[in-house]
Amino acid sequence: MFRFIGNRRPAVAGMILGTALGLMIAVGYGATSSWLCSGISKCPGSWEPFVIVSSIIFFFVLVATIIVAIIGARLYKIFDTSIGGERAYEPSIGTDMTDSDGEAV
Repeated sequence: MFRFIGNRRPAVAGMILGTALGLMIAVGYGATSSWLCSGISKCPGSWEPFVIVSSIIFFFVLVATIIVAIIGARLYKIFDTSIGGERAYEPSIGTDMTDSDGEAV
């Protein structure tokens, strides 16, 4: 699963993870609310407030996860020292890039 997510663009990966995380939190809120209301005498007369709050939680978590994924990917590109293009494979100063026959490798 992580390989599937890792091969996506940061926005898409954030959307996939945000959807999963947002659904878990929103469903958890709704289930906890209904469980608490089953034992409390003062509760809303309908289920609409719980659905509205669960939807708001879902969308906030989804947007926050997408933003974090995009910012994290950009920071990774900035701070990752291994991304050097072809320069990463050039020999450093003082290294000899010849084999035992004296041919360049």
